[in-house]
Amino acid sequence: MKLKIKTAEFQEMVAKATKGASVNSSLYMTQLMSISLKDNELTLITTDSTNYLYVKKQKVAGDDFSVVVPVDKFSKLISKLTCEEVTLEVKGSKGELDKLVVKGNGNYVIELPYDEEGDLVDFPNPMSEDDGEMWNKTEVNLSTIRLLLTTAKAALMTGTEAPCYTGYYCGDRVVTTDTYKICGVDIKMFDEPKLIPTELMDLLELMSVEKIEVRYNDDTFIFTTDSVDVYGHTLEGIEDYQIDAIGSLLDEKFSSSCKVEKAELLRMLDRISLFVDIFDKNSVYLTFTKDGLEVSSKQDSGAEIIPYKESTKFKAFTCCLDIELFKTQVKASPSDVIEILYGKENSIKFVNGSTKQILALADDDREESEDEE
Repeated sequence: MKLKIKTAEFQEMVAKATKGASVNSSLYMTQLMSISLKDNELTLITTDSTNYLYVKKQKVAGDDFSVVVPVDKFSKLISKLTCEEVTLEVKGSKGELDKLVVKGNGNYVIELPYDEEGDLVDFPNPMSEDDGEMWNKTEVNLSTIRLLLTTAKAALMTGTEAPCYTGYYCGDRVVTTDTYKICGVDIKMFDEPKLIPTELMDLLELMSVEKIEVRYNDDTFIFTTDSVDVYGHTLEGIEDYQIDAIGSLLDEKFSSSCKVEKAELLRMLDRISLFVDIFDKNSVYLTFTKDGLEVSSKQDSGAEIIPYKESTKFKAFTCCLDIELFKTQVKASPSDVIEILYGKENSIKFVNGSTKQILALADDDREESEDEE
């Protein structure tokens, strides 16, 4: 039982499939890759124990077979081949097909793993377990996924204190927040609210076509294209997501706005950050002046003004921001020009088309000092 495939094509498949394996030392299946050929369709499967990534290629010549290999060793070997074609052949002795021979620049023998029962490992394939359940069907665009990964991902919570905020809330719009930053993208993906884990959303970027077919039910998603499938589950805790309060913040009106160049603003923040130390609590002052947006360190050891591209209903206003959170939101903006809405005492807002970003303001030490006096 063997197959032959062009090395460059197989290297691309293996490199992509490897991204679905978390290689967790505590979870054995995450360290493995399934390789199968059936009816001339080659499929590679990996998992992080919750999500499953399928990388497929049709019209591959060879005999039907299925093996499981260590993902780390196998992927490293395939990446280092320089031959034009690679052959995979299943061999063994004493009636047990327990070796995969890789023929490329040379011959390489990979021992197939056994489970605790003494049998060759059988890789789970949840997509083969069709129980006849009814699925909701829709389509999402790859460009939408990429927009979310560019903008909304930056506002995800990374800790474990509120697990529901580590995922993407997909309702009437897609929302993410870590309680300090909020991002809302006015795109409706599903007919009912769903909470998508960040690991599942990350895998969708591996798709290579614009239109992605989606099937979903109460707790399961299947995203499908000709060359990549992703199987995963919803994130628990959607009932804990404070979407009404968060939505109200995203829809809040601001009295004034301005537009500045994104690249110029980032370069300025990089320079100012050199003058922000532990006594500044990582914060800087933003001052909206008639001449432009001024950013200054709390100790007045660094200050710079960037001119507006545009200003609407200008009013003098100063606020205090965590500089790293500010930079994160600016970098996540999808446009070369940043529109900043200001004038409220608790937050500022960035707007670009369908995307809105909210950043909470930091405590202003100068106001505290004045109150004490």
